[in-house]
Amino acid sequence: MINTHEQEKKQFKRLFQQQGIDRFALRFQVLEAFLKLEHHVTIKDILAQLRQEGLKIDEGFVLNSMELLCRFGFASKIEFHDKETKYEHRHLGLHHDHMVCLQCGSILEFKDEAIEKQQHKVADAYGFHMLQHKMEIYGICSKCMEHRNTIVSLHKAKQGEKLIVKDFDAGKNMQLRISSMGLKIGDLVEIVSAGFGGQVVIAVGENRLVLGKGMAEKIRVQPFDQVRIQNHDDYQEPKDILQASMLLSQMKTGQEGIIRKVSGESVLRRRLLEMGINRGSVIYVEKYAPLKDPIELVIKGYHLSLRVEEAANIFVEKVRFKKM
Repeated sequence: MINTHEQEKKQFKRLFQQQGIDRFALRFQVLEAFLKLEHHVTIKDILAQLRQEGLKIDEGFVLNSMELLCRFGFASKIEFHDKETKYEHRHLGLHHDHMVCLQCGSILEFKDEAIEKQQHKVADAYGFHMLQHKMEIYGICSKCMEHRNTIVSLHKAKQGEKLIVKDFDAGKNMQLRISSMGLKIGDLVEIVSAGFGGQVVIAVGENRLVLGKGMAEKIRVQPFDQVRIQNHDDYQEPKDILQASMLLSQMKTGQEGIIRKVSGESVLRRRLLEMGINRGSVIYVEKYAPLKDPIELVIKGYHLSLRVEEAANIFVEKVRFKKM
C-alpha cells in the first residue's frame, strides 16, 4: 500500500502541474493527509488529520481539493442513504461494494465474484452494455446485532426491517386503537419508513399503517430472523438434516450447509467476506488435509482452503451429507 501511495503522489504531481492547478503545494498536503486515512472519511476527518500535522487549511479549500481528487481519479465520493458524504481511495482497476450499518454507521467493503458475474449476465440478457455499477446493502452489522435486545419497541426498528409483533405494552384503550387499525400480536410487519416527525410507516401484508411515536413505543416486536431461529424445530426439514446449526470447523468431509453468520475480528471477517463466504451461500467440505488443517472447501463453484481456526468463525445451518 505504501508503494501505491507513493505512485499516487507522483501521478498527482504530474497531472496537477500539467493542468496548472492553483495552490499546488497546499493541495498536495490535502492529498497526503487523505492517503494517511484508510477506508471511508469525511471532510472533517481530513481536517482533523491536517490539524494533527500542524496545518490549518480552510474547509472550503479542502472540499474543493477533494472534488479535484475525485475528478482526476485519486478518490471516490460516496453518498450513502441519510449519511454524511464520505471519500475513499480509488485504486485503479479494483472494485468493491458496500454494506452499511444503519445502527452504528460502520461501512464494510466486500467483493463477490458470483454477484459480479450475475450482474453482467443480467445486463447481457437485456442487451445492456454496463459501464459501471455500485451495490449498497443497508442493514445491521454483526456487532450491533450482538448487543441488540431480542425484543424492542417498534419505534427503534430500522427502515427495511421485518419483525414479528410480540405484545402491546399499553392500556386497554390503546390496545383497542391498535387492534382497530388491523394490527395484532403475531403479525409480520415491515418498516417502510421511520424518523419523520417520530412517525413510523409499516406494511402489514398489503396494507400500510402510519403510527405516531407514542403508539409505536407501545408495540413490542422481535426481528423475524430471530423468531425463525428460535422456532427452527417447527420447520419441516428433510430427514437427512443432521443439525440445525453448527460451526464450519465441526463439519465432516462430504457435508454441505448454508452459511448463517460470519463473525471474527473485523480484518478476518472482511477477508472471509471478500473470499465470497457470505450469508446464505451453500458451502461444501471437500476434504481435510492429512493433519486435519486446513479444510478444502467448495463455494459458488470455487475451491478454497481455510484454517480450522478461521472456519470456527463461520456458522452453518441445514448441514447434511451431499447427495452424489
